[in-house]
Amino acid sequence: MTSPVSVIVPARNEAQTIARVVSVLAGMPDVGEVVVIDNGSTDATAEVARTSGATVISEPRTGMGHAVRAGVAAARHDWVMKVDADLDKFDTDLFARMPAARAPGVGLVKGVWHDPADNMPMTRLLVMPALRQMFPGLSCLRAPNSGIYAFDRSRIAHQNLIGNYAADIDVMLRVHAAGYDVAEVDIGRIVHDTRDVVHYNGMAEEIFAFFLSRQSRLLTREMVVLAQNGGQVIHHALAAMVHRLSAGVRATIYLEDITSADSRLLQDSLSAYPTVSVCPLETACDFTPHANATGLCMLAPYPRAGGGNALAEAVSLYEAALEYLPGDLWLMPVHESGRMITGFQPDMVPDVSDGLAHKHEALELLTGASLALPNPSREFFQSYASLPDALRPTIGPIIPQRHPSVGNF
Repeated sequence: MTSPVSVIVPARNEAQTIARVVSVLAGMPDVGEVVVIDNGSTDATAEVARTSGATVISEPRTGMGHAVRAGVAAARHDWVMKVDADLDKFDTDLFARMPAARAPGVGLVKGVWHDPADNMPMTRLLVMPALRQMFPGLSCLRAPNSGIYAFDRSRIAHQNLIGNYAADIDVMLRVHAAGYDVAEVDIGRIVHDTRDVVHYNGMAEEIFAFFLSRQSRLLTREMVVLAQNGGQVIHHALAAMVHRLSAGVRATIYLEDITSADSRLLQDSLSAYPTVSVCPLETACDFTPHANATGLCMLAPYPRAGGGNALAEAVSLYEAALEYLPGDLWLMPVHESGRMITGFQPDMVPDVSDGLAHKHEALELLTGASLALPNPSREFFQSYASLPDALRPTIGPIIPQRHPSVGNF
């Protein structure tokens, strides 16, 4: 028997039809519960849905994204199927194909529907061109903009989903950036109500703005951070990491001292992000980029007297990875007695806006730390390419086979 799914149904003023919707969904194979999100209704939608057997939650902020985020958070099961409230337009028997298509490595199953009167302008003119340019690994999908799908919420930071029309695309990009497959199944033919230009204009602006916001996050450029301990990461790179993790980027942190109090604090501070893992430095040689990675962004400490092995291991991994993936290696300005280390020449100042609050909270918990942060509102790095040869670590022979190729990029 397959694991059950939670079905979430965003609904606004659907009192006339919601009872049938709940009944049909509850009777489907693999469905463990039906959650109706009352999205600012002014009729009896919530009462009727609850009487019909659904779990009902309220999301007063109107908008599909807010409703989806609330429903996903309230679901009891990790696999969540999102369905529209207008089931009278669908052959609902075919919906069972979505949970049935779950398989190892699959994080999202999109429902592909066909409407003979809808030439899908949003998908054709905006979503698919954007995917071809920004996320070519998803360009083969037939219905990337489908709002009917099932996904494994445990794979992504669903609490950070965007709150507007782009939420369905956000789910897809997060699953893809986490390294999982997006599958599609045919769920039949429907006939939509006619939608006017104003409706499409509003959708297009929100979706276009969403794609622009994700372009700078480099969602499929996987992060790898190597450091002596968690304190170095918190002080010098946590805001940059969270800025990208909150959008769905996958990251691995390797620490020389993984059992220290500051390393445990780092792990706790990142526990809300399923796409990050913290591992011992000695296992860095086993690193393999995920299947959807199109590049690497690596961080390591700037060389200093008495430093550890993190930088040497980072350089070894970085140079081996360049055999098959583009990448960057940035050096963190490890501090000594509250001062920036001599010789550090920052030339990378990334956007860390979405990670600053998270960093400040972690710094407040990091009591008794010996490192000081002169400017907590910014994070500075030096590119490894600009490091003088005299400061570059001596590494042994690089064995590319340790980091097998993941394809042509």
